[in-house]
Amino acid sequence: MGAFKPRTSPYDFQGLGFEGLEILKKVSEEYGLAIVSEIVNPAHIEEAINYIDVIQIGARNMQNFELLKAAGETNKPVLLKRGMSATISDFINAAEYINSKGNGQIILCERGIRTYETATRNTLDITAVPILKQETHLPVMVDVTHSTGRRDLLLPAARAALAIGADGVMAEVHPDPAVALSDAAQQMDIPTFHNFMKELLNK
Repeated sequence: MGAFKPRTSPYDFQGLGFEGLEILKKVSEEYGLAIVSEIVNPAHIEEAINYIDVIQIGARNMQNFELLKAAGETNKPVLLKRGMSATISDFINAAEYINSKGNGQIILCERGIRTYETATRNTLDITAVPILKQETHLPVMVDVTHSTGRRDLLLPAARAALAIGADGVMAEVHPDPAVALSDAAQQMDIPTFHNFMKELLNK
């Protein structure tokens, strides 16, 4: 979950911050779930790692070099998302910032890049997966939610990601997407998510 949410518009929901992390911690303890949350401010990392299992660095912060270095100084795994206009080389170099500080526990996440196409929220650069697998030793995931922005494309995009060699996929789920505070059109409800998992596992 994103307790901190950098948004393009300053008027969009920005997350619950540390209050959100406290809620996540309670859920984690009750259900035995790991916590992955984006952190946007280098000054927050020291406190945030008391709550989370994996630090996420989102697309808008992929080249926030002070944040990358701060994450690199922790012993927590880092889920690094590709920037919206970043080349693969830019993406790999961002990972190197983390690695250069001693933290090699990096998961790369392709989440789509910005192009002229408007049929989807972003354009999923599916060929980035095998390139990243060839040029790094790091696991690679694909965020099918942010790359497509469309609930109806999540399953075929996930199938494509796994077929081309992704180590995992990321997808947004909400009990009632209609009342979600952000990105309702791209989220699965619980029954849809169960079917999504069933179809992927039966591939």
